[in-house]
Amino acid sequence: MALTANKSVASLMQKAINRQAAITRLKFKLSEKQVENIILSYTREGNSGPYVELMKVLKEYPLNDDNFRILFEDCLSCVVLFNRDFSQFVELVCNVEWASRKSELVELFSKFVLSLVTAHTYHCPRVMTCLMRCFKADGENWDESPTDETVSLWSNIHTIIAQIVAIMPMTSDILMRTVIEQFPYYKAGCYINRSYVHNLIWMSKYIPLLQEQIMAAIVTRMVEMDVNIVESNKNKCKDDTMFEMESEEQDVVSETLDYCMLEVLKWLEDERDTAMNVMCNIFERIILPTYGTRHVQFLLLYTISISQQCADRVLNNLWIIAAGLHGLGPGALSTRRTAASHLAGLLARCVRVPNSRLIHYLKSMAEWCHSYITATQESTTATDNTKHHGAFYAICHAVFYLVAFKNHHLFMSKESLLFVESLNLPRLVTCALNPLRSCPPQVTHAFSSVTRAHQVVYCQSIIEKNSRHTLSTVKQQYDEWFPYDPYTLPRSGKKIWPLCIEYKDFLKEGDDESQYSRMTKKMEDDDYLMMATSPKLASSLTNGVTAGFRTSESVFM
Repeated sequence: MALTANKSVASLMQKAINRQAAITRLKFKLSEKQVENIILSYTREGNSGPYVELMKVLKEYPLNDDNFRILFEDCLSCVVLFNRDFSQFVELVCNVEWASRKSELVELFSKFVLSLVTAHTYHCPRVMTCLMRCFKADGENWDESPTDETVSLWSNIHTIIAQIVAIMPMTSDILMRTVIEQFPYYKAGCYINRSYVHNLIWMSKYIPLLQEQIMAAIVTRMVEMDVNIVESNKNKCKDDTMFEMESEEQDVVSETLDYCMLEVLKWLEDERDTAMNVMCNIFERIILPTYGTRHVQFLLLYTISISQQCADRVLNNLWIIAAGLHGLGPGALSTRRTAASHLAGLLARCVRVPNSRLIHYLKSMAEWCHSYITATQESTTATDNTKHHGAFYAICHAVFYLVAFKNHHLFMSKESLLFVESLNLPRLVTCALNPLRSCPPQVTHAFSSVTRAHQVVYCQSIIEKNSRHTLSTVKQQYDEWFPYDPYTLPRSGKKIWPLCIEYKDFLKEGDDESQYSRMTKKMEDDDYLMMATSPKLASSLTNGVTAGFRTSESVFM
């Protein structure tokens, strides 16, 4: 009751303020040439009193259409006088609300801005900042597309930006710096972040030279959101005493990332040919070096689902990096391990990756691992140091993961079984480097069950030996990050889920309905949609799925 009363009081106060502002707007009136005379008097005679008063008026008083017209007509006639001393005045003028006014007034503002930046290029960063801030105004979120009124307002802003860049191409660098500087804080709210991303994508279409830089800025911010979500979920698991405010804040970040993913997925779908290459470059530069994200990498899965050419490029590059064939020097181990995780995840999860690619890369991985074992056997300094042999362990674990995950494909016929036997998995399992020791337990057990059932390799004795070793030493730390584990953001998930494959335990038959189809059905229920956006269920989805080796029944427990 008290909270409702406070809201009512605040609402009444806001209405009173708005009413007073409207009255002030009606009373305040500029006369013809008044602004021009003030500027001339300040420039020629140093008369600062009226000039300071004018700036105060611009800062505190809203302008009606008549005052707006007088202000900008006078400013246009004085534009040559606006040297660096007028920086504060220029900023105030550019911050006047203009984008939602009549077309002739918008045209007047546009004419003034273009005249200003061509006459005084040093004002360009300030003008760009004012324009980009217009995309950060608060508003109501949308479902399919923004309202016509909102699109019209944004269109006015984009028209000016496009004209400035067309007239002065060198300003594109200034624009790009401004885009990054003005990016909203990721906790600022869903609408502000989504509208900013939406308009950056819009901008990338009419300034193609900046497309990759703009999309890189968007993905970088989305990675920050994703990492924040992952870290918050980890902290929540460790400490169940998360405050309600923190939980709500975390839910806002998840919702924001969800809608931003929708915007980028729509761009990938609309642009296709031009977007494919851009997204591949961004993945290699930004997403791949980042460890532990849960959602943003699905942009790549979506990309390779659209384009087979991109799929071949991405998978090949990931293998080159993981195998160390790219010539990176010391310090590249973490990137190689991450590349192996991405490669295994895409081969396992992506519906559009054909089995021929799975066979090709499984063979390449196994051959590389066997060559590595041979080399270490011949070396006089061979050790089982996990860090020293980190790339070997990562690729071995990728092989184990794929054999377990794709068991239905790899053991479906005598021919495929012969292929698995040709990988010589017993040598990988029993070698002195002992890759099962550092393999995540859920992968180890799934791999062991599959290979034992098909009489390919027996791992139990080694698993038991490793368990005894672990008990007698420091607790083993496993790398349990699987980048393409089930995607859990509810809205963008509708586009992602049909492109993903669910892990099926080979011991459980008869359940042909995938986890993703179950999610989609539940998403169609409005009651579930309301639950899915709540912190409680969002948390259970995130924490309830590990390693991709849980069945669909366990996801919603």
